[in-house]
Amino acid sequence: MRSIRLGRVAGIQVGFHWSLLVIMGLLALGLTGGQGDPWLWAVAIATVVVFFASLLAHEIAHSVIARRNGMKVQGITLWLLGGVAQLGGQMPNAGAALRIAAAGPAMSLSLGAAFLGVFAALGALGASTLVLSAFAWLALVNGVLAVFNLIPAAPLDGGRILAALLWRLHGDRTRADVAATRAGQVVGVALIAGGVVGTFLAIPFLSLWTALIGWFVFNAAGAERRYALTVGALGDRRVREAMTPDPQTVRGWQTVDAFAHDAQLVPPRHRVLPVQLWDGSIGGVVTLDALSRVAADLRARTRVSDVAVPLSMVATARLDERILDVVERVGQGLLPVVLVLEAGDLVGILTLTDIQRATQIGGMNRGPASRESENRV
Repeated sequence: MRSIRLGRVAGIQVGFHWSLLVIMGLLALGLTGGQGDPWLWAVAIATVVVFFASLLAHEIAHSVIARRNGMKVQGITLWLLGGVAQLGGQMPNAGAALRIAAAGPAMSLSLGAAFLGVFAALGALGASTLVLSAFAWLALVNGVLAVFNLIPAAPLDGGRILAALLWRLHGDRTRADVAATRAGQVVGVALIAGGVVGTFLAIPFLSLWTALIGWFVFNAAGAERRYALTVGALGDRRVREAMTPDPQTVRGWQTVDAFAHDAQLVPPRHRVLPVQLWDGSIGGVVTLDALSRVAADLRARTRVSDVAVPLSMVATARLDERILDVVERVGQGLLPVVLVLEAGDLVGILTLTDIQRATQIGGMNRGPASRESENRV
């Protein structure tokens, strides 16, 4: 999810998606009831800003506990449906997973209690009804956020707590994650159905917004289920076990015309080719599609290296790295490919197809008994 950077909080990069502005406007409009009172709008906007600061605090709580448990935090993004903390690496153990998942709801409950306390204190001091309403609303929504997030269904925090408890109980993380994501899909369908029915029958608290949240939960749970199965299948398999060794390369100093001539004699085995420099090192990668897009009248004077993606923008890995640790890098480069380098020399290439093949092999190697127990969850 691309975001607009806001800066760093507690050393963590924070940003927001443009959709955040939409929901902020809608919330402010809802709080004012569409009235034109400037003071009312000022309080409403300030209340909405504090609410999203509360969402940020929720995600920071996850992130801080994650760092204390040895995980990397790549950043936090606020968007239409709340916030997302991007954590890097694998969860170290069930205990860490439980602590990280519980940190967010605990923060929301604490904030709800704090806002309730401020509401009570200001009420005793005779504050205006408008200001009191703002703090009452903040206390309520933080409480609702905590309770909703504790529903035992991934990708909600409650689903992650459920997965952590099942992981500790059974010792099988994949089985636990699959169970939590299945619960997430059930909850997602229920929210979609409730939102649609509630809209037509005017049932309080059930609307198209509920259906939208359900759609997000259902899709996110499905994505997490696929990822969990991938993690279970790959296990500790290494890059050397899945990569394509000694990949075909292309000379960077060749013109596109010269490459096309050679390709007619010996067709390339892959559509993504590492680019070799004069000194024998690898300078990047080029795709057959990029070469084919060079205008016909420019091919005789355009070199392959001119249209290549430089090595600095290509994901790389080492032979003995776990595939799971490398998977995240596939999406970080400009192309879905990882160059495998040892001491600066190219020894292989890892593509999404290679990872998919390794996943299938890993799934078969788990054996019938493992798959049976997984299906009983």
